[in-house]
Amino acid sequence: MRKGKKMKKVLFVIPYLVEGGAERALSNITTHFSPEWDIDILVNDDKIVDYSYNGTVLTLGFTGEMKTDSVLFQFRVLLRRVRKLRNLKKNGNYQACISFLDSANIANVLSGRRYCRTILSVRISLIQSAIKPQYKFVVNPLVKALYGFADKVVAVSEGIRQELIADFGLKKEKVITIENGYNMEEIWTQREEGLSNQQEELLSGKKIIATTGRLSRQKGQWHLIRAFSEVVKKVPNALLIIIGSGELENYLKDLSKSYGLEDRVYFTGHASNPYKYLKKADVFVLPSLYEGFPNALAEAVCMGLPCVATDFRTGARELLAPQMDLLGKEVQCVTETQYGILTPVCSGKIYEDAKEPLEQSERFLAEAISGMLTNEAKRELYGQKSKRRGEGLKIESVIDRWINVIEEA
Repeated sequence: MRKGKKMKKVLFVIPYLVEGGAERALSNITTHFSPEWDIDILVNDDKIVDYSYNGTVLTLGFTGEMKTDSVLFQFRVLLRRVRKLRNLKKNGNYQACISFLDSANIANVLSGRRYCRTILSVRISLIQSAIKPQYKFVVNPLVKALYGFADKVVAVSEGIRQELIADFGLKKEKVITIENGYNMEEIWTQREEGLSNQQEELLSGKKIIATTGRLSRQKGQWHLIRAFSEVVKKVPNALLIIIGSGELENYLKDLSKSYGLEDRVYFTGHASNPYKYLKKADVFVLPSLYEGFPNALAEAVCMGLPCVATDFRTGARELLAPQMDLLGKEVQCVTETQYGILTPVCSGKIYEDAKEPLEQSERFLAEAISGMLTNEAKRELYGQKSKRRGEGLKIESVIDRWINVIEEA
């Protein structure tokens, strides 16, 4: 702390600092915040922290209880978080309390805004998340009832901002958009980290498709594996790298085996440095069913990778096709856009093995990937386009916007 100068204080709230796009975004924000600010971060468990951060980590004390799918656990967390936040807000002398993810947002509102500004960060499309019962019957009704009481709601994409206004009744002046920002220097430094000799041998001489993200229903990686079964017919030396871990890992590995692709699909597991793998990629693919603002796609853009993504709109269009109507009709075929290629979103249906034929959306995904892998000029063109788009995603401008929101009168 600087002598003779009182520090400004801000409190961030997020369930965990491990895995996940919201967690990575919070890491980027705190590590690049102005040194004039004193930062506290409230989490469920301070024993599991994967991401770097700046500030002091406070904990709710749920050590070893990462049972995020349990309704009872979530209720216990909510009660304890609300009590903790009330005390922190009253005694912490914060200018603002900024929460990430819906469970933290709800507690932020319920704990009041008497002592500091209450700012909520919405990271995903709540309408598309309603395919999950907990969103349809619990989270979304609470959003409609509570989010209007916050001082500000920050959407991670313009599509989500429009959704919050149109579908959840929030006032236009209360909702703003601040995209995620990225540390270009760190990305380009980490990408130079070497792979093991075994990994280098595996990747040598291959046309590499890479995807990054938690192995979960939202990310739709099984659709990519099914599409990849068609890609290898046209590109025999293609290799698919799936970077990440999650509850669907065993299913995805079994599905790869059912297609005879166990030697053509490489699972890295959880990777604290995904960039060293992305450096080897010829094309990056994001087959998500829905997103908020996809960090994985944005980071691939920052690295100058040619990108293919399903048209989940809130995020994909803003990154690859900003000239398109953000909430307009989904693309119906392979569509080349300003900064990348969009294909229709897949159905989300789970397939147990290779017996069922590909969906048309999976065939479009395969067509887009094959077209990129077999056309060097197209890869070069979209690589250059990605670099230009990445220039607008630097973390420094994002931090300035967050500080403006905190200090807003």
